[in-house]
Amino acid sequence: MNRRLTAGVGALQALTVMAIGLGVLVVPLFLLWLIEQNGMTNILVAYRSAVDLWLLAQGVPLDVAAGQFAGLTFTGFTISMLPLAYSAFLAWLSYRLGRKLSAAPSIWPGWLGAAGAYAAVTFALTRSADFAPASPNSAAALIVPVVFFGAFLVLGSTIGEPKPIYGVSRQVQAPERIQIRSWFETRFENLPWWARVVWSPAWRAGTAIVVGLFAVSAIAIGILVLFNWINVITFYESIHVAVFGGLLLTLGQIALMPNLVVWAASWFTGSGFIIGAGSLFSPVASAAGPLPIVPMLAVLPQGSFAFGMVAVVVPLVLAFLATVWVRDHARDVRYEFATPLASALTLGLAIAFVAATELAVVGWLASGGFGPGRFQTAGVNSLILFVVAFVEVAAASFLTSFYSAKPDKADHPLLRR
Repeated sequence: MNRRLTAGVGALQALTVMAIGLGVLVVPLFLLWLIEQNGMTNILVAYRSAVDLWLLAQGVPLDVAAGQFAGLTFTGFTISMLPLAYSAFLAWLSYRLGRKLSAAPSIWPGWLGAAGAYAAVTFALTRSADFAPASPNSAAALIVPVVFFGAFLVLGSTIGEPKPIYGVSRQVQAPERIQIRSWFETRFENLPWWARVVWSPAWRAGTAIVVGLFAVSAIAIGILVLFNWINVITFYESIHVAVFGGLLLTLGQIALMPNLVVWAASWFTGSGFIIGAGSLFSPVASAAGPLPIVPMLAVLPQGSFAFGMVAVVVPLVLAFLATVWVRDHARDVRYEFATPLASALTLGLAIAFVAATELAVVGWLASGGFGPGRFQTAGVNSLILFVVAFVEVAAASFLTSFYSAKPDKADHPLLRR
């Protein structure tokens, strides 16, 4: 492919990505309007809602003006919480497009074509969704979606496995792909020796701890739903929605399910989470206050827990298991370090830093505002989560590293004892 064709393919594929990402919202919202609104609501409301949610999933805040709803007066507020499941879907579409472009003779025209088309259509969608009662933040809408799309596009083009299109060979490596990968390899080689040695086992173990904590949190939420299904049904009945509206409400909760999993992971560390200012959900006690009528919130634990801090055992056990698991990947650590204390301290703290950083970043993404007043604050405190997770993981990984990272005995005959 020449550069013009690459740019055209990039632009066409970007429009396809937008059509798929927006279509999964437009179609069900249009069906809801068609089946259950009985002409009482303008169809543009469904369209604007879809665009607002599409932009929100990419990090664009939604500004809601003061008004009335269900007889209640509220002040203006901003919706900033990402529906992480939908955000991950849009990120996957962008990453997949990057993989398709990765085998082009030159990638940068594809990047420009895709980003240009994405920016132009995003601008048009933002202008069409501008509505006084609720509208996306105009400044953020011009920049954030393109950055979101471009970041995963470049990642897919540079680190993703090539997925060539239009008959291009899979073995073709674009110069941009080679240059970017070489640049990072050079930067890695220039790191201090201890950082190069510790990086692989620390990244593997830290990520395994986070994934394991999310898995335990998801299982815990499933158990809570199983034992509190009557409360969930009661919440559904109190909303008074029809069948199709209830289905869309369920899909909306599924889009927010990763957020709840992250909050539950923070709960297991002991730092807890909040749903509205003045509330707190932690292993010790829960002070909820008035909650929005969202069925999934009916499963939240209430009151105090005599043995709640036992939950903190979960990240400690995961840290122990992950540090033992990376022993085979810590051969260089055992070879390069001279003393058990130095190797255990370096590997243990590195694992804790990786796990705590990943948890804090995901916790920040899973938090934000979703309603007026006190509901402008919900989720986890990323800084507290980082500190708590770092201390817990560091304690377990440091002690376990005396096994996983203990220096090998010198094999030189004159050094043996």
